[in-house]
Amino acid sequence: MRIKPANLLTFAILFALQTACVRATDEIAGRDIAYAGTVPMTGFMRLDRTSDGRARIDAWEVHDGQVVRSYDIDMTKTMHAIVVSDDLSDFQHVHPVLSSDGHLSMELHLAEPHAAYHIYFDGLPHGLGRNVFQFDLPAQAGAKTTTREVHAAGSSVSVGPYVVKIDPTSVPIGEIATISVRILKNGRPATDLHPYLGVISHGVLVGTQDLAYLHVHGMTAAMLDMASDDCGDSMMMQTPPLPPNSIVPSEFELELLVPISENYNLWLQFIGGKTVYTAPFLVTTK
Repeated sequence: MRIKPANLLTFAILFALQTACVRATDEIAGRDIAYAGTVPMTGFMRLDRTSDGRARIDAWEVHDGQVVRSYDIDMTKTMHAIVVSDDLSDFQHVHPVLSSDGHLSMELHLAEPHAAYHIYFDGLPHGLGRNVFQFDLPAQAGAKTTTREVHAAGSSVSVGPYVVKIDPTSVPIGEIATISVRILKNGRPATDLHPYLGVISHGVLVGTQDLAYLHVHGMTAAMLDMASDDCGDSMMMQTPPLPPNSIVPSEFELELLVPISENYNLWLQFIGGKTVYTAPFLVTTK
Protein backbone atom coordinates (compact mmCIF):
# COMPACT_ATOMS: atom_id res chain seq x y z
CA MET A 1 0.00 0.00 0.00
CA ARG A 2 1.33 3.40 -1.01
CA ILE A 3 1.19 6.23 1.53
CA LYS A 4 0.11 9.56 0.10
CA PRO A 5 2.50 12.51 0.54
CA ALA A 6 0.04 14.28 2.83
CA ASN A 7 -0.16 11.20 5.03
CA LEU A 8 3.62 10.92 5.06
CA LEU A 9 3.82 14.52 6.28
CA THR A 10 1.27 13.86 9.00
CA PHE A 11 3.15 10.72 10.09
CA ALA A 12 6.44 12.62 10.17
CA ILE A 13 4.98 15.39 12.32
CA LEU A 14 3.47 12.91 14.78
CA PHE A 15 6.70 10.95 14.96
CA ALA A 16 8.69 14.13 15.56
CA LEU A 17 6.34 15.25 18.32
CA GLN A 18 6.57 11.89 20.05
CA THR A 19 10.35 11.50 19.81
CA ALA A 20 11.01 15.14 20.75
CA CYS A 21 9.59 14.62 24.22
CA VAL A 22 11.41 11.36 24.95
CA ARG A 23 14.67 11.52 26.85
CA ALA A 24 17.18 8.70 26.94
CA THR A 25 17.06 6.63 30.10
CA ASP A 26 19.53 7.73 32.77
CA GLU A 27 20.89 5.65 35.65
CA ILE A 28 21.36 7.50 38.91
CA ALA A 29 23.14 6.34 42.05
CA GLY A 30 21.39 7.11 45.32
CA ARG A 31 22.84 8.59 48.48
CA ASP A 32 22.36 6.34 51.50
CA ILE A 33 20.84 8.29 54.40
CA ALA A 34 21.61 5.75 57.11
CA TYR A 35 19.61 5.31 60.28
CA ALA A 36 21.22 4.01 63.46
CA GLY A 37 21.71 0.26 63.12
CA THR A 38 21.06 0.22 59.39
CA VAL A 39 23.28 -2.05 57.32
CA PRO A 40 25.19 -0.11 54.60
CA MET A 41 23.63 -0.56 51.17
CA THR A 42 23.76 0.92 47.70
CA GLY A 43 20.82 2.12 45.65
CA PHE A 44 20.26 2.80 41.98
CA MET A 45 17.51 4.36 39.90
CA ARG A 46 16.79 4.27 36.20
CA LEU A 47 14.86 7.30 34.97
CA ASP A 48 12.89 7.65 31.75
CA ARG A 49 11.62 11.24 31.67
CA THR A 50 9.77 13.25 29.05
CA SER A 51 9.54 16.98 28.53
CA ASP A 52 5.80 17.05 29.29
CA GLY A 53 6.34 16.02 32.91
CA ARG A 54 5.92 12.27 32.68
CA ALA A 55 8.54 10.14 34.41
CA ARG A 56 8.95 6.39 34.71
CA ILE A 57 11.05 5.29 37.68
CA ASP A 58 12.79 1.94 38.19
CA ALA A 59 14.83 1.66 41.39
CA TRP A 60 16.61 -1.13 43.26
CA GLU A 61 18.68 -1.52 46.40
CA VAL A 62 21.75 -3.74 46.75
CA HIS A 63 23.21 -5.42 49.83
CA ASP A 64 26.31 -7.62 49.79
CA GLY A 65 26.28 -7.66 45.99
CA GLN A 66 22.68 -8.86 45.72
CA VAL A 67 19.52 -6.96 44.82
CA VAL A 68 17.20 -6.78 47.83
CA ARG A 69 14.02 -8.70 47.00
CA SER A 70 12.11 -8.61 50.27
CA TYR A 71 10.79 -5.63 52.26
CA ASP A 72 8.78 -5.49 55.46
CA ILE A 73 5.43 -3.73 55.19
CA ASP A 74 5.74 -0.28 56.73
CA MET A 75 2.64 1.85 57.30
CA THR A 76 0.63 -0.45 54.98
CA LYS A 77 3.11 -0.09 52.07
CA THR A 78 6.24 -1.83 50.82
CA MET A 79 8.00 1.45 50.09
CA HIS A 80 7.30 5.15 50.54
CA ALA A 81 8.68 7.57 47.97
CA ILE A 82 8.72 11.28 48.77
CA VAL A 83 9.13 13.41 45.65
CA VAL A 84 10.00 17.11 45.79
CA SER A 85 11.05 19.55 43.09
CA ASP A 86 14.32 21.33 43.77
CA ASP A 87 12.44 24.58 44.45
CA LEU A 88 10.17 22.63 46.89
CA SER A 89 7.01 23.78 45.13
CA ASP A 90 5.96 20.26 44.06
CA PHE A 91 5.48 17.65 46.81
CA GLN A 92 4.27 14.08 46.27
CA HIS A 93 3.98 11.06 48.56
CA VAL A 94 3.69 7.95 46.40
CA HIS A 95 4.28 4.19 46.68
CA PRO A 96 6.37 2.20 44.19
CA VAL A 97 5.37 -1.33 43.20
CA LEU A 98 7.80 -4.13 44.12
CA SER A 99 8.49 -6.79 41.47
CA SER A 100 9.75 -10.30 42.17
CA ASP A 101 13.24 -9.29 40.99
CA GLY A 102 13.49 -6.60 43.68
CA HIS A 103 12.90 -3.63 41.36
CA LEU A 104 10.61 -0.86 42.57
CA SER A 105 8.70 0.94 39.83
CA MET A 106 6.35 3.91 39.63
CA GLU A 107 5.09 6.50 37.19
CA LEU A 108 4.96 10.18 38.08
CA HIS A 109 3.69 13.41 36.67
CA LEU A 110 6.10 16.19 37.57
CA ALA A 111 4.48 19.60 37.95
CA GLU A 112 7.80 21.22 37.01
CA PRO A 113 8.62 19.24 33.84
CA HIS A 114 12.19 20.48 33.32
CA ALA A 115 13.23 21.10 36.91
CA ALA A 116 15.64 19.14 39.09
CA TYR A 117 13.89 16.79 41.51
CA HIS A 118 14.80 14.83 44.62
CA ILE A 119 13.24 11.47 45.48
CA TYR A 120 13.58 9.83 48.90
CA PHE A 121 12.96 6.07 48.97
CA ASP A 122 12.02 5.23 52.57
CA GLY A 123 11.48 1.58 53.51
CA LEU A 124 12.37 -1.49 55.52
CA PRO A 125 14.49 -3.97 53.53
CA HIS A 126 13.90 -7.24 55.36
CA GLY A 127 16.39 -7.86 58.14
CA LEU A 128 18.47 -4.79 57.29
CA GLY A 129 16.80 -2.01 59.30
CA ARG A 130 15.14 1.18 58.07
CA ASN A 131 16.86 2.71 55.07
CA VAL A 132 16.44 5.91 53.06
CA PHE A 133 18.03 6.61 49.67
CA GLN A 134 18.05 10.09 48.19
CA PHE A 135 18.07 10.22 44.40
CA ASP A 136 18.79 13.55 42.72
CA LEU A 137 17.21 13.93 39.28
CA PRO A 138 19.06 16.51 37.19
CA ALA A 139 17.34 19.44 35.53
CA GLN A 140 16.52 19.27 31.84
CA ALA A 141 17.24 21.84 29.18
CA GLY A 142 14.77 24.70 29.55
CA ALA A 143 14.57 24.53 33.35
CA LYS A 144 13.91 27.88 34.97
CA THR A 145 16.29 29.38 37.48
CA THR A 146 14.33 29.45 40.70
CA THR A 147 14.83 29.80 44.43
CA ARG A 148 13.55 27.41 47.04
CA GLU A 149 9.96 28.05 48.14
CA VAL A 150 9.93 28.33 51.91
CA HIS A 151 6.57 27.78 53.59
CA ALA A 152 5.07 30.80 55.30
CA ALA A 153 5.92 31.18 58.97
CA GLY A 154 3.04 30.70 61.38
CA SER A 155 1.36 28.19 63.65
CA SER A 156 -1.99 27.94 61.84
CA VAL A 157 -2.89 26.83 58.29
CA SER A 158 -6.27 26.40 56.58
CA VAL A 159 -6.72 23.41 54.24
CA GLY A 160 -10.16 22.65 52.87
CA PRO A 161 -12.69 22.88 55.73
CA TYR A 162 -9.98 22.37 58.36
CA VAL A 163 -7.70 24.64 60.37
CA VAL A 164 -4.48 22.94 61.45
CA LYS A 165 -2.45 24.35 64.32
CA ILE A 166 1.03 23.34 65.51
CA ASP A 167 3.01 24.33 68.59
CA PRO A 168 5.89 25.06 68.74
CA THR A 169 7.14 26.04 65.28
CA SER A 170 10.80 26.07 66.36
CA VAL A 171 12.70 23.04 67.71
CA PRO A 172 16.18 22.48 69.18
CA ILE A 173 18.98 20.94 67.11
CA GLY A 174 20.15 17.43 67.90
CA GLU A 175 17.51 16.78 70.56
CA ILE A 176 14.24 14.88 70.46
CA ALA A 177 11.47 17.46 70.25
CA THR A 178 7.68 17.23 70.30
CA ILE A 179 5.31 19.31 68.18
CA SER A 180 1.66 19.32 69.25
CA VAL A 181 -0.97 19.32 66.48
CA ARG A 182 -4.65 20.30 66.62
CA ILE A 183 -7.08 19.95 63.72
CA LEU A 184 -10.29 21.98 63.89
CA LYS A 185 -13.42 22.03 61.74
CA ASN A 186 -15.96 24.82 62.11
CA GLY A 187 -14.03 26.02 65.14
CA ARG A 188 -14.31 22.70 66.97
CA PRO A 189 -12.06 19.61 67.19
CA ALA A 190 -12.57 17.66 63.96
CA THR A 191 -14.53 14.43 64.39
CA ASP A 192 -14.25 13.03 60.85
CA LEU A 193 -10.52 12.22 60.72
CA HIS A 194 -9.36 8.77 59.62
CA PRO A 195 -5.97 6.99 59.53
CA TYR A 196 -3.71 7.81 56.64
CA LEU A 197 -1.63 4.76 55.67
CA GLY A 198 -2.28 3.14 59.01
CA VAL A 199 -1.31 6.05 61.28
CA ILE A 200 -2.94 9.25 62.55
CA SER A 201 -0.97 11.44 60.14
CA HIS A 202 2.28 11.69 58.23
CA GLY A 203 4.71 14.56 58.54
CA VAL A 204 7.51 14.99 56.01
CA LEU A 205 10.20 17.61 56.62
CA VAL A 206 12.79 18.66 54.04
CA GLY A 207 15.53 21.17 54.78
CA THR A 208 15.26 24.28 52.64
CA GLN A 209 19.04 24.48 52.29
CA ASP A 210 20.65 21.03 52.43
CA LEU A 211 17.48 19.02 51.70
CA ALA A 212 17.82 17.08 54.97
CA TYR A 213 14.95 14.58 55.21
CA LEU A 214 12.69 13.50 58.09
CA HIS A 215 9.52 11.39 58.02
CA VAL A 216 7.48 11.32 61.24
CA HIS A 217 4.01 10.17 62.27
CA GLY A 218 1.25 11.55 64.42
CA MET A 219 0.96 9.83 67.80
CA THR A 220 -1.04 10.50 70.93
CA ALA A 221 0.71 11.32 74.18
CA ALA A 222 -0.33 7.91 75.52
CA MET A 223 1.27 6.16 72.54
CA LEU A 224 4.51 8.10 73.06
CA ASP A 225 4.54 7.23 76.77
CA MET A 226 3.93 3.55 76.02
CA ALA A 227 6.77 3.48 73.51
CA SER A 228 9.17 5.14 75.92
CA ASP A 229 8.25 2.62 78.63
CA ASP A 230 8.64 -0.36 76.30
CA CYS A 231 11.76 0.44 74.30
CA GLY A 232 12.99 3.91 75.22
CA ASP A 233 12.78 5.13 71.62
CA SER A 234 9.29 6.14 70.54
CA MET A 235 10.57 7.61 67.27
CA MET A 236 11.38 4.12 65.96
CA MET A 237 8.32 2.36 67.37
CA GLN A 238 6.49 0.08 64.96
CA THR A 239 2.77 -0.14 65.71
CA PRO A 240 0.01 -2.20 64.05
CA PRO A 241 -1.83 -0.16 61.40
CA LEU A 242 -5.02 1.53 62.56
CA PRO A 243 -8.26 0.29 60.90
CA PRO A 244 -8.86 2.45 57.79
CA ASN A 245 -12.40 3.52 58.76
CA SER A 246 -11.69 4.24 62.41
CA ILE A 247 -11.85 7.77 63.81
CA VAL A 248 -8.51 9.19 64.93
CA PRO A 249 -7.93 12.01 67.44
CA SER A 250 -7.88 15.62 66.32
CA GLU A 251 -5.07 16.32 68.78
CA PHE A 252 -1.79 14.44 68.54
CA GLU A 253 1.96 14.93 68.54
CA LEU A 254 4.91 14.67 66.17
CA GLU A 255 8.19 13.57 67.69
CA LEU A 256 11.32 14.48 65.72
CA LEU A 257 15.03 15.08 65.90
CA VAL A 258 16.50 17.60 63.45
CA PRO A 259 20.20 17.04 62.72
CA ILE A 260 21.32 20.46 61.46
CA SER A 261 20.48 24.12 61.82
CA GLU A 262 18.23 25.29 59.00
CA ASN A 263 14.62 25.89 58.10
CA TYR A 264 12.46 22.88 57.27
CA ASN A 265 9.38 22.76 55.09
CA LEU A 266 6.84 20.52 56.81
CA TRP A 267 4.06 18.84 54.82
CA LEU A 268 1.56 17.44 57.33
CA GLN A 269 -0.78 14.91 55.69
CA PHE A 270 -4.04 13.59 57.13
CA ILE A 271 -7.39 12.25 55.97
CA GLY A 272 -10.50 14.33 56.64
CA GLY A 273 -13.69 12.65 55.49
CA LYS A 274 -12.50 10.79 52.39
CA THR A 275 -9.85 13.27 51.25
CA VAL A 276 -6.11 13.44 51.89
CA TYR A 277 -5.14 16.98 52.91
CA THR A 278 -1.63 18.43 53.10
CA ALA A 279 -0.97 21.31 55.47
CA PRO A 280 2.28 23.24 54.83
CA PHE A 281 4.27 24.69 57.75
CA LEU A 282 7.71 26.17 58.33
CA VAL A 283 9.69 24.62 61.18
CA THR A 284 12.80 26.49 62.29
CA THR A 285 15.64 25.48 64.62
CA LYS A 286 17.00 27.17 67.70
